[in-house]
Amino acid sequence: MSPVAKVERDAPMTRASAASRTGPGENGARRVALRSVVAGAIGIAAAYASAFGPPTVAQVGPWLMAIALPVCMVATMALGAVRAGRRVGVLVLPFGLVFLLVTGGLLLALALPPDAVDGVYWLGLPRRAAVVVYGVGVLPLFVLPMAYAYTFDALTLSDEDVARVRAARNLGPVDPSAVGPP
Repeated sequence: MSPVAKVERDAPMTRASAASRTGPGENGARRVALRSVVAGAIGIAAAYASAFGPPTVAQVGPWLMAIALPVCMVATMALGAVRAGRRVGVLVLPFGLVFLLVTGGLLLALALPPDAVDGVYWLGLPRRAAVVVYGVGVLPLFVLPMAYAYTFDALTLSDEDVARVRAARNLGPVDPSAVGPP
C-alpha cells in the first residue's frame, strides 16, 4: 500500500475528508468547473481551427476566442478555489466580475473600429490596445488580490490538511494540534 493511501486510511474522518472520499459526482462546483474548462478548451481549439477555414468561418474565430478564453480562465480559478465538499461561495462575485471584465474587454476590442494614426488615444494608447491593457490586464489585478485576502482564512489549508501532507511526505503521522506556524 502506498504511503498516501496509508495516510488517507489512517487519517481521522472529518467533514472535509469525508467529502473528498465520496464519488467524483458529489461535488457540483468542481464538476461544473471541469466541464467549463473542457468547453473553454474546445472553444479555444475551434477558434484556432477556424483560421484554416474559409474567410466567413475565419471571421468567427476571434469572437469565439474572446469568449472561450475567459471561460477557461475563470473555470480554472474556480477549480483552484473549490475544496473538498465545499462550494466556491463568496468567490462567485469576484470570479464573475473578472469574467465580465475580460470577456467585455476582449469583445469591445474586437468591436471597436480599427485605429488610425491620428486617432483617439486613451491613457496614451490607441483605443483597442487601451481596452486590452487596462480592461483585461489591469482591472482584474484589483479584484483578485482583494478576493484572495478576504477569503484567505477560509480557503487556505487547515491544520488537518497540513498534517496529512506532512504525513504523506513520509515524515510519519503528525498531530494536527502540534502544527503551528513555520
